[in-house]
Amino acid sequence: MGNVTSGNLDQLLQRYLAICDSAANRRNAAYWANAKEPWLIERWRGISAKKTGAPFTIALDIAGYAKVLGIDCNAYYADARAQLHEQLRYQIWEFENLKSNRFFEKTAFVSFGACYSASLFGAEILFPEGQAPWVNLHDPLIKEYRDLDRLNTIELDRHGLGPRAHEFYLRMGEQLKGTGIKVIYPSVIRGPFSVATQLRETTSLLMDMLDEPKFVHDLMRRITDGLKRHARLRAAFTGEPVAPGKLFNDEISTPMISKALYEEFILPYELELAAFHGRIHYWHSCGVTQDFYESVRTLPGLEMMHIGPWSDLAKAVDVFSKTDIALDICLSATGDVYDRTAMEMRQKLQSIKDTCEGKVKYSVRADGFQIVRSAEEDLAKIRRWNQVAAEVFGGVTL
Repeated sequence: MGNVTSGNLDQLLQRYLAICDSAANRRNAAYWANAKEPWLIERWRGISAKKTGAPFTIALDIAGYAKVLGIDCNAYYADARAQLHEQLRYQIWEFENLKSNRFFEKTAFVSFGACYSASLFGAEILFPEGQAPWVNLHDPLIKEYRDLDRLNTIELDRHGLGPRAHEFYLRMGEQLKGTGIKVIYPSVIRGPFSVATQLRETTSLLMDMLDEPKFVHDLMRRITDGLKRHARLRAAFTGEPVAPGKLFNDEISTPMISKALYEEFILPYELELAAFHGRIHYWHSCGVTQDFYESVRTLPGLEMMHIGPWSDLAKAVDVFSKTDIALDICLSATGDVYDRTAMEMRQKLQSIKDTCEGKVKYSVRADGFQIVRSAEEDLAKIRRWNQVAAEVFGGVTL
């Protein structure tokens, strides 16, 4: 697979704009219900507009791109110009090397990964080499119940990664002025329970549900109010309406969380956020989620439901085919790609197609790839999966 030379920023911008305006990108737009509005976070995901001829997408995560393209993650998260430069570079590489139905927007993103929301409340953030930043869970912000008062009042540019994100937004805006590319101010996308696990630590929070339920509700109330405050402050600063919400919750999974616990401690706050935002673009958990399908379906304005590699797809089709909610079907990088032959890949993808085709709007996504063996070996497997997906679903010329 080809590389993308560093180049200067102007050259990269010209190449990226050409991708956005390409015939292939215009064709791909027809697959997605959300192609005309910004996705609001760095790793683009599409809400399928189709029940037949499903689109598919492929992407590495930042750790994978770091190894393939030689990205310095420390610089990426420390310097606005570096983040913009490398973001353009890996998106150009993705377009040129991974032939899928991915839609490329004329947007640039301020990104600090999954820890951004928790940092605004006061969580300590670590910057591991070659990876996205993450919360220091060995020293959580809330160690004792009385630590609830340690939570910061949410501001855009005062706490955690907020000042850096604010500066990145302004600096990127200066660099992109007059190009036609819009910088997206970061939004808080983690669901309130996900943020709670980053502030309290997951095991302690699960025990709290049994021993101190009032504390859990107090914590969820403070977080939910904070997420709503950020959305209002963001809208006032950018001059835009409050954006549609996203609920990323990788920690919601059986057997860790039961349906009863979900409906008691989590769903009420998600319903509140859905009402506040007007609609929820996306409910996400990479865990085992089939026990929650019926509950999640009650979220007003939900547009897409993530179905992870370990969740029951047939049940998802049964539940969500009764709605207009699209399915985002995500594969396991190792279990469905790296460790599979071409025949096994085809069987998996054909099974997905047979289960969903004509019954529910759906898309298939293989992403989050890191390099676990060697770049040559792992990229060869990804390319093989790309070929098989194009044959099974059509719509892409390799």
